[in-house]
Amino acid sequence: MLHGYFDLPTFAFWNFGNIWTGSIFTNFSYRIFKDTVDETDILHTVVWIGMKCFDLVAPEEYAFDHREEFSAEGLEKTTAFLNEKAEEYKNGKL
Repeated sequence: MLHGYFDLPTFAFWNFGNIWTGSIFTNFSYRIFKDTVDETDILHTVVWIGMKCFDLVAPEEYAFDHREEFSAEGLEKTTAFLNEKAEEYKNGKL
């Protein structure tokens, strides 16, 4: 489904343990995945600037490391966060 700048699947996609990685504006790259912190499932989003694949990006190179509750509402918050940061990037504020 299209959510602002991002064409993301429904929450069920992550409920099955899948990972979503993409980029917009050539260099605004992101990865959304299910993670576990202190035995609690979360929706984890990492954003980096550049064309490297996720496996080649060191954690200190992340522009943003965002976490939300693992739910459909958490996905909505994640989508809002990504759109806000993408807009800032597009306008040269990052």
